[in-house]
Amino acid sequence: MRTWLRGGFVIAFLALAGCSGGADELYYDIAPDDAFARLVKADITGFRDARQCGMLIYFEPKEYDATHTIIWEVTSGYTTLARFGLHVTPKGNGSVIEMQIPKAPDGKEIYDGTQKYGHPAFLQPLRPALRELVDAAMEKRPYDWHRLPENMGFDPSICASMRQNFIASGQPYKIDDPSGMTHEQAEAARSQYGSLPIERDKVFGPVGP
Repeated sequence: MRTWLRGGFVIAFLALAGCSGGADELYYDIAPDDAFARLVKADITGFRDARQCGMLIYFEPKEYDATHTIIWEVTSGYTTLARFGLHVTPKGNGSVIEMQIPKAPDGKEIYDGTQKYGHPAFLQPLRPALRELVDAAMEKRPYDWHRLPENMGFDPSICASMRQNFIASGQPYKIDDPSGMTHEQAEAARSQYGSLPIERDKVFGPVGP
């Protein structure tokens, strides 16, 4: 189901996020309307399954045809864990697709490979993984993590261990489980001590000048 965005929200998001260019420019010999239509059908499920940390996360796509923009809001429970967008602009006979990734509190991109999260949504870094999502959509194929660069850097969060525990147990973490605990450990601690203190991640930087 489509969710439509007001133009002002889209413009504000694009201005806040910044865009890639130069050597990182994503150019495709595909007309803008067709490129946007392919992005709408991108394999977001394959992207999630390949990059998630072991916590149940949900992607809400918000499309805005007038600017050829699609934004995904990534949530768990009522908490927003990430947000990213793709914006199509015409160039020559094809299209350039800009990856729109918001800033973290330190001024860098969220999930850039240097951010530390107690409840991360994705393996870091996000940008190369998002590039594969775009490439897959333009080629009309499923998301393929094998195509990611071999040197992806080191994820400073606990995502890798969370993911390994999830694969081994089949039991996902929840946003209200303390960082570093499996869900079973959190449930056992809650049954013994009652509510547990949870520290929320500060994912996004300030909005506006």
